[in-house]
Amino acid sequence: MTLQQLRYVVEVFHCGSITAAAQKLFISQPSLSKAIRELEEEMGITIFERSRTGASFTAEGIELLTYAQSILEQASSMVAHFSKKEEDETLRLSISSQHYIFLIDAMISFVNQQLSQTPRFAVNIREGKTSQVISDVLDQRSQLGVLYVSNSTRHFMRQLLLKHGLEFHPLGEFSSHVYLRASHPLAHETLLSTAQLLPYPCVCYDQGGDSLNFSEEVDLPDDAAKSIFVTDRSTLLSIIRNTDAYTTGSGCLLPHIISPGIITIPLRDGDDRMQVGWIRQKGAPAPPELEQFIQLMERSLEKVIRQNGFKGARLRDPNPGMGEDQLQPIPQEEGPPSTRPWPSWPGRWSSAFWPPPP
Repeated sequence: MTLQQLRYVVEVFHCGSITAAAQKLFISQPSLSKAIRELEEEMGITIFERSRTGASFTAEGIELLTYAQSILEQASSMVAHFSKKEEDETLRLSISSQHYIFLIDAMISFVNQQLSQTPRFAVNIREGKTSQVISDVLDQRSQLGVLYVSNSTRHFMRQLLLKHGLEFHPLGEFSSHVYLRASHPLAHETLLSTAQLLPYPCVCYDQGGDSLNFSEEVDLPDDAAKSIFVTDRSTLLSIIRNTDAYTTGSGCLLPHIISPGIITIPLRDGDDRMQVGWIRQKGAPAPPELEQFIQLMERSLEKVIRQNGFKGARLRDPNPGMGEDQLQPIPQEEGPPSTRPWPSWPGRWSSAFWPPPP
């Protein structure tokens, strides 16, 4: 098996046919067909079903295609890493994340700072399902992953991260909120219950068949009859803005990133508090640009908490005593009572932070 053969398979997928792929690759169709046939023989599988009308991927072919894309991406990253010249160093930052507004705000600040400070930089943001965030960090496609741990998932996530040698560091803690449009029939409420949400459709991020422990939403009604699954934030927000659908999450909104028309309301019986944080490989280097981005995420979270007037939210103390990392309450004006408090789990900011088992 060679990288060239894998490139051929991926190109056939993108072009839709062997003939079109051969033309784009500037090789003859027989040469391309031979290379793929040799790969099939080596792997002991059939990649394409060939007929008079063309060739189509088999189930095994689709599975091999997934591996091929991942291998080629890692090979490209390796070449880029070792081909960098010291005199022409490019600042690189790669982040994978669940769908968070504060992260986009932090990235905007990061880019604006680098525009005047750095002659060359390449920033990669990958938003996707939870398992993909973890996989990206494991495969070193991303230096950092941003996700949350909740009361109901902390045991599962602790075991998963420990198994793969990943560290988790907390950024902030939130109670459950409902996202809905400003003209929604429930928009006048100051607190919502899951029972009130039952008549309305719930919009969720599609986790591709993964366990519910990977869900990005918290405190969803168990008997919800109407569900809409999406893969990107823009679609989710558009549906919420133009229908009576809703979703749940941290409740963080920033007007300069999300256009007007969407509000958040605390969930009265929401019992599943979220602790948002970042993961990385244990012992992985932390270059200055990565530390800078983490600090910007902290600032963005503090800004979003104050702007949204959250009561009961907590952030990591940037100046902890005796080197201990604590989640500190953010002073707020009077408002709806928060849900039961999350236990304070001290840990050293320079070391791994693991949610304890229940």
